Formats: sequence, structure tokens, C-alpha cells
Amino acid sequence: MSITEISDLLEKHGFKGAIFAILIFLIVSLFKSKWFANFISKVSDKIIQSFVSKKGNDIRTVTESDIINHDIFNYIDFWTYSKVPTFQFSTEYRTAVFRKYLTIYLKSYKKNLQSYISSGEYKVMDNARLSTSMLNIINQIVFDYERESENSGIPLIVIERMKIKNNETIKLKIDLLDGICSSQFYESEENLLKVYSILNIILSVLENTISSSENVCNSINGALKGLTFDGKKEP
Repeated sequence: MSITEISDLLEKHGFKGAIFAILIFLIVSLFKSKWFANFISKVSDKIIQSFVSKKGNDIRTVTESDIINHDIFNYIDFWTYSKVPTFQFSTEYRTAVFRKYLTIYLKSYKKNLQSYISSGEYKVMDNARLSTSMLNIINQIVFDYERESENSGIPLIVIERMKIKNNETIKLKIDLLDGICSSQFYESEENLLKVYSILNIILSVLENTISSSENVCNSINGALKGLTFDGKKEP
């Protein structure tokens, strides 16, 4: 920002307005700087490590059995068959709708992740291919549960509101996924540590979706009025 530009700001907006504009300029410049990019990269690495570290264990010691029997599948089964069926939302209609959506959501993750792991193709992938393959499987999962939800009669507004909420965590998930695939910290034989770590991140995302579903439900006001689902009608 030149002296002339600062003078123009003073003339147009006064001292306080000019100071505010200059501060905004400096903040934007900071965000665009190489230093800030490096800082974000380091913070991202710390976040990744905090996601995947298990207390008291060496996370570099990962076997194929650890991946096949990852906790994510036990949690999905627990949520699907024990937790979600007990959820109570604001009305019987919303309870039926969101229980169905969450069940479809969880089963889609389990089916696609198990298929991906069973193929074993990740074992021979380089970093770029591994990252691309995981991104593809996430896209496939989203496509599957949204399509099945719509085919099951779940209102589009519910699918759209959950999509907005899910996108908040999917963006973070993709960033962390890319970080893991490109980081030497997660190098191991047959990419076992990388895949195991990515599954840990996905598990955290699923938990966030489950816990935030009631807030999404409550954010939908009168758009569901008069609709029916599974024998239940929205007042």
C-alpha cells in the first residue's frame, strides 16, 4: 500500500477509517504470505498427529489386522444398531426421518470402506494415487448415501441441510488426508500407517455428524409441515 493510497483513505474515510482499512490490508497480506502458509502447514501436521495418536501406543506399529479390524467398524455397528435407534428428535416424524438418514449414512461408510480395504490396492500406491483413491472413495460414499436417502423418501431439505453440515468436516477431512499422504511422518510398509490414520480421522468425522444431527434437525423450521414418512406425519 503506497503513501498516495493511504492519503486517499485519510481523505475519504478519516483517520479511524483509514487505520481500519490499513489493518485489513495487513491481515490479508499476512494470509497470503509464505510465512503464513508454512505456519498453517505446521499447525496442520500437529492436528493430524493429534487425530491419529493413540495414548500409550506407538502409532508407527500398524498391521493389516489393525486396519481390517479398525475401531471405525465397531463404532459404526454400535451407532447403527444401538445408538441411532434410540434417538429422539422434536417430533415422531423427524425422529423417523433422521434415524433413517443416519442409518443410511453409516452403512454407506462401512460398505465402501470395507470394500476399499478388502481390495488391498492401497498397499502398492504411491502418495498421489493413495490420496486420489481416498478422495474418490469419499466422493463415492457421499454419492451413495445421498442417492439412497432420496430414494428412501427422505425430504430434500433434510439431505441438503445435512450436506451443508457434512461439508464443514469433509473439507477438513480432505485437508488432513492430503497431509497424511504426503507426510514422511506416516511412511510405513504397504501404506498401513497412512490408511490406519485416515480411518481415525474419518471416525472423528462420523462422530461429529452423529452428535450434530439434532442441531441440524432443529434448524429446519416449517419446511417439513404436513409431510409423512414411515407412517409418521409432521404436525
